[in-house]
This record gives sequence, structure tokens and C-alpha cells, in this order.
Amino acid sequence: MTRTLIEAAVETIEDAEAATAGGADRLELCAALDLGGLTPTLGTLHEVRAVSGLPVVVMIRCRGGDFVYDEREVRLMARDLEAFLPHKPEGFVLGVLDQSGRVHEAACRHLLKVAAGVPVVFHRAFDRTPDPLAALETCIELGFARVLTSGREPTGLAGSPAIRKLRDAAAGRIEVLPCGRLGAKNVADVLRVTGCGQLHGAFAEPVPEADGRGHRGYAQRCRTSAAEVAAVRAAVDRAAD
Repeated sequence: MTRTLIEAAVETIEDAEAATAGGADRLELCAALDLGGLTPTLGTLHEVRAVSGLPVVVMIRCRGGDFVYDEREVRLMARDLEAFLPHKPEGFVLGVLDQSGRVHEAACRHLLKVAAGVPVVFHRAFDRTPDPLAALETCIELGFARVLTSGREPTGLAGSPAIRKLRDAAAGRIEVLPCGRLGAKNVADVLRVTGCGQLHGAFAEPVPEADGRGHRGYAQRCRTSAAEVAAVRAAVDRAAD
């Protein structure tokens, strides 16, 4: 039986512990998941590795909002890549679009060169492109290792048929990683329709106010749920039987 790979998006040491305990296989390390994920600190990478032996891919995104970056922002992301490289993350996650919403080939080629052969994932900026199949071919040509996509739908379940088309078009030339509000109740259907062997999610739960350490007056935080990761793990393992 081939094990379905579960990638958990995490932003804290506690998240990494929970994802590992629940049975995740890979961590996507970010800051500010409420903004879709931004570049984390080096200190967070070190501390996450101290509590988890899972492979870690690092988000490189300098701000929230759209994915159209000017030259200074691309330069900033290149500097972040250079800062993380000596610490040998298992991959980077990034994406740049041009004004038309297509993959910005020049900027991405530059960032991939700076990444110096470390696998790079094109993140959910992919779902903002006007022609996903054309964007997929561009990502393959540029040398991305994976694309992260919900099939341009709010959920990976709704986008599963589109994800399947991308997987078929990829024909093994690039990995397709489904995402989009995935959980124990829908992952089996997503994997069945898409034919993919991996999935991505935050698997989050609200932090109880009593545990908020000064929560009053601030937005309630979320954290990775070890129970939800374990439920997803059980669901995908049952589906593989």
C-alpha cells in the first residue's frame, strides 16, 4: 500500500508538534496563515526542527494581498531565499504573477536560480492564473517541483475535476498538490477524483479563549489540530485499503 502524503501548513512550534503527532508527513512552514502564509523567521525553522523530524518546506512571500510583485519585492524574496539556503530546508514555496495574472517567467526564473536546486513549489497564486493548463506548462518549463491548487474553486472537493485534469496533463512531469479546506470528511473523495497521492491543509481549530494568553481584545487565533490531522490520516489510510 502506497502511503498518501499529508502536508500540514504550520506557523508555530505548537503547530509543528501537533501536525507531527497527528501523522503528517511534511510541514509547510509559514508566518501569518490568516493572510495565506508569509515568510517565517529563521528562528521558527530552527525551533520547529527541534520538535519535529519531518521535512520542512518554507514559504517565501513578502506580504499579503496579490501576487504581483515589483522589482524590490522580488529582490527581497531572493534575499530571504539566500538567508534560508544555508539551513537546508527541504523546499521553498513561492509564486509571482505578472500584471495579466500569468506566471511571471522572468521573476520566477530568477528566484529558482537563487534557490540553487532546492525543490520549489508554486503556491496558490496558481489558482489566480487565467489559463491553468498554460500556467502548468510554464511551471514545468521553469523547473518547479510542484503546484499547489484547489482547482480554482473555494474548496479542493469542488475543484477536484479540474485538479484531475491538471494531474493528467502533468503526466508525471510535475507534482500536483490538492488543497482547499480539506478535512477528514472530504479527503477520500478528493483523492479518488484527482488521483493524486498527496494533499495539503492547515487542519486548524480555534484556540480556546481560556488558552489565549491575553486573548481579550485580539482576534482569536487558530492552531493545528492533532486530532484533525489524525482523522485525515485515518481517512486516507482507509481509502487506500
